[in-house]
Amino acid sequence: MFKLTKLITLAPQVDDAGRAKLESTLKAAGKVGGPVVRSMLEPTLPGVYNGGDFIWHVQFADEAAYGKWRTDAGKTADTVLKDRALVSNIDSVAYEGGPSGSKPGNLNKGAYRVALFSVFKEPFPGAVAQYDAETYEMGTYINSIKNWQVSHVKESSGARPWTHVWEQEYEDISGLHGAYMMHPHHWGFIDRWYDPECTDWMIDNHLCHTFCNFDGSVIAPKV
Repeated sequence: MFKLTKLITLAPQVDDAGRAKLESTLKAAGKVGGPVVRSMLEPTLPGVYNGGDFIWHVQFADEAAYGKWRTDAGKTADTVLKDRALVSNIDSVAYEGGPSGSKPGNLNKGAYRVALFSVFKEPFPGAVAQYDAETYEMGTYINSIKNWQVSHVKESSGARPWTHVWEQEYEDISGLHGAYMMHPHHWGFIDRWYDPECTDWMIDNHLCHTFCNFDGSVIAPKV
């Protein structure tokens, strides 16, 4: 699957009518059918970091379908997203879905979390591949993660030249705030890639960490 994820921050002065206009336009542009196979537009939950007010996720069968959509429904969405009376900031990534995993239970409703990262150096040969593998392994080791995927970015815009997208789905947000953040694999293996005092540091300190509720998985295999 080819994916587009945008973290949208509303303009400070936007009113209810403006918010409704934005939501209706994005829902119409992301309507399932034609090139769009999955979509989600949800307000973020309290506690996000550089996470915006909305997560908009649109999914396509392949990159060609994404390109077709961009010249059609995507153009309408772009017009609204460029309106500074409505939107003050967007961090955007387009990417081919990378390695993914799912645990038994067919979770299709809960809490979705996405993080955007930017690798700015490779401290040793193979570091990025090792980082990818260790990030993916979080899904196998952390019980609260039910669906997960780590992907490389093909197109990005926003605060950084984003290189990685790390997506997870949980039964509820406590699975992220508790088990995920406190798990030994997180602080024993993953944190070093983000630590300026560690020789393996390679992730820009400015990142996006955001989450929302979802009804309909955007990670689990589509059946």
